[in-house]
Amino acid sequence: MQLAEFLAPFDADTFRTQYFGQRPLFIRGGSVARAALLPWARFNEVLALTPYWNEDTLKVYFKSRAALRENYCDTADLRAGTPAPVNPAKVKALMGLGASLVANQIHRVCPPIGDVARMLAAQFGARSFANVYCSFRGVQAFQTHFDLHDVFAVQAEGEKTWRIYEARADAPVAPVPPGDEGEKFLNATRGRVLEEIVMRPGDLLYLPRGQYHDALTGAQASLHITFGVAPATGLALLKLLEKVLTAESAFRAYLPDARDPAALAARLAQLAGRVREVMTAPAFAIDVQNHQREAGSVAADYGLPAQSPPAWYSLAKAARLVRRDAGFAVVYDGGEIAIGATYPTIEWLLGQRLFALEDAMARQPGVDPGELRRDLERLIGAGVLAPTEMR
Repeated sequence: MQLAEFLAPFDADTFRTQYFGQRPLFIRGGSVARAALLPWARFNEVLALTPYWNEDTLKVYFKSRAALRENYCDTADLRAGTPAPVNPAKVKALMGLGASLVANQIHRVCPPIGDVARMLAAQFGARSFANVYCSFRGVQAFQTHFDLHDVFAVQAEGEKTWRIYEARADAPVAPVPPGDEGEKFLNATRGRVLEEIVMRPGDLLYLPRGQYHDALTGAQASLHITFGVAPATGLALLKLLEKVLTAESAFRAYLPDARDPAALAARLAQLAGRVREVMTAPAFAIDVQNHQREAGSVAADYGLPAQSPPAWYSLAKAARLVRRDAGFAVVYDGGEIAIGATYPTIEWLLGQRLFALEDAMARQPGVDPGELRRDLERLIGAGVLAPTEMR
């Protein structure tokens, strides 16, 4: 499913420019594929994958409060640090009392939902995941709240009434603590109801990060999927900078004693200038690009029973990868070759005497196979690498 089909009948380009990260959008029906993502039968099949479900991946809520794990998990003879496995009979009993079910990270065990999560990750250069919410007549599983990521909610079965409030938290990175005080704060700051929507199978609701909302199940049992989309924020740059700047002695050196304000100010100004140079350099833009690419996961496609014989290469000439602000290059005796986003893979393979192409591709999440093959051909042409037959 591509973005245009996922958002149908709404225009995908209009969504990108006028709604994503800006304001809510409700899309009524229109997509057969969206409506067929998770019927009851498929959800039951996924829940039957009992080894996957534990206290972390499956949550039970009753009257907006999380159930204790001993009420729905098996905790006897549990090793320290091991998540308690879910007891299906206990879960079923609690649902009979009106409890709601939240199946977290369901994209890992439900291929159709996993396909959509990967598509959203690729489209928005973001980390993407999916949770499923199952609730029963007249139940409000969660009080008013906001999420720390953008949300695409797809109604799969039954009906659910969503209330969207006018308040929107400012780029939140931490949730409001649970409990009565947190609930009072959210109710006091949510503002007026901006829109009230009744969602039916196939409907889609988009909520930008921080938008206050709550939801109430209708007369029938409800099943809906929320796809979370979390693009990288500016805070991610701090870790990328640390990785780059650790290689520079000026940042590894001790700082001047703060009791000498002039010396400290001079050093801070020097380091700040270098940070600016690094962040505005082409090489750092490649780091950010790779970070965004790595957010998406690759579908598990083994293609059995077919076998793909590995393509082997050997290192024919000593070479090393060099990082400069202007970019990356493979330097060898006789010249150098400019390298782009594949540089982490290239750096790894230059340290191997012998490697398989398939192994190299697996080293860097999100690497473009075509770009990597083109870079390998250039290294072969320069005599750095040589195709090798394994007998």
